[in-house]
Amino acid sequence: MTGGLVILTDQHIESYQRDGFVLVENVVPAEDIGRLRAEAERLFALDHPGRVFEKDGKTVRGVHGCHTTGELFPRLIRLPSLLASAEQLLASKVYVHQCKINAKRALSGDTWPWHQDYIFWEQQDGLREPRVVNVALFLDEADEFNGPLLFVPGSHLQGVIRTERNGSSPDGQAPDWASSLSADLDYALGPEDVARAVGDRGIRSATGPAGSLLFFDSRIVHASGPNMSPVDRTLFLATYNSVENELADVPAPRPEFLAARDNQPLEALHEAL
Repeated sequence: MTGGLVILTDQHIESYQRDGFVLVENVVPAEDIGRLRAEAERLFALDHPGRVFEKDGKTVRGVHGCHTTGELFPRLIRLPSLLASAEQLLASKVYVHQCKINAKRALSGDTWPWHQDYIFWEQQDGLREPRVVNVALFLDEADEFNGPLLFVPGSHLQGVIRTERNGSSPDGQAPDWASSLSADLDYALGPEDVARAVGDRGIRSATGPAGSLLFFDSRIVHASGPNMSPVDRTLFLATYNSVENELADVPAPRPEFLAARDNQPLEALHEAL
């Protein structure tokens, strides 16, 4: 499987620019999703600094840096359906700034509070401009009950909402960057910020079958609720950055698995995953 040359249509791009996100269903076939899901489970079991847990300390919340581990995910980020679409949206060659698997486990996956992604990367990694795009692959079906991503359509057009950093870690002993990955999220938006952002825009959920691709802007206001379903909602996320948007120096750079500083452009994979 080559991932299909899913170059976004004019309609897709119009929706992305207007709403800040667009969903393309049934891109990656079931047999490849099965292999990717099995590889995700293998990574969940590995002791790795990029693996983070829910507040119970035992349920995996996510694995960061998965595009540098094993064989499948390093190849996945180069599939044309992801890579070429990211290049199209950013009008540039790209590299992966950050990559992760969000593991919203059945009946135990916790929330992601309302936030914008860009402020994290600007403040902590020195990202100069929001010339990045998030590309999410559904490894499980996302429905209304298992904690789908929630978006405020069009909120990316209002720019970055400045908010104070929470600065806490989940257990008081975790590294400083750990509060960027927990349910007690750094730069989470307050109730008034969320109310202003929503306004008359409303809220939309991103639901669809496994194998779907979701593209969303780094400035869109988004969140997800807890997984109240007896089935998992696993999501692969690659954040592509323009090679022209090199990171600035920061006093305490986050680990490479959270913020890559090698901006060499990726080349597409034109062979089986």
